[in-house]
Amino acid sequence: LPSPDPSSATPTTPTESPTSPPTPTPDEDAALRAEEVVRAYLRAQTDCLTNPLNTPDTCFDSVAIGTELVNRKNALTTARAMGTRVSGELVLESIELRGVDLTSTPDANPPVVPTVVFDACLDVTSYLAVDEDGQSIVQPDRPARSALALSVYNYVYPDETAWRVGYVEPAEDLACSG
Repeated sequence: LPSPDPSSATPTTPTESPTSPPTPTPDEDAALRAEEVVRAYLRAQTDCLTNPLNTPDTCFDSVAIGTELVNRKNALTTARAMGTRVSGELVLESIELRGVDLTSTPDANPPVVPTVVFDACLDVTSYLAVDEDGQSIVQPDRPARSALALSVYNYVYPDETAWRVGYVEPAEDLACSG
């Protein structure tokens, strides 16, 4: 039998390799990592304060640093002393990137560290705080939405795992609808 003529074979179309998504820029990567930390920080508000007496002192260490870590640890200490606890969750309705600055001069005084800033709107309607008797300590006229400005820092950049929320304040100029 004659061997098949290779020129008569059906031509094959070269298979295209799937294109991978573009590599994020350092600013984009920092913003993505920082937003993940903001989301974890918000979850920690419930996780760490639902049962304060059994919460380790280090509960906020993986999500906060500096001023905000001190604030969160003070909240935990106060909750333990007063017998308060929380339930529900802080629902992140929107988050908007305000800026990324990856300047890093940690030895300066004061240190300059990579920073990502967000504005966020939270739905706080299901986030409740109660006293030791189970009575709500939430002000009855508390707005359903809370607008925050959050600064996320990385003191050991470029370590991707070192982003922490370092400063949170009300965002006076941000209107959260609802």
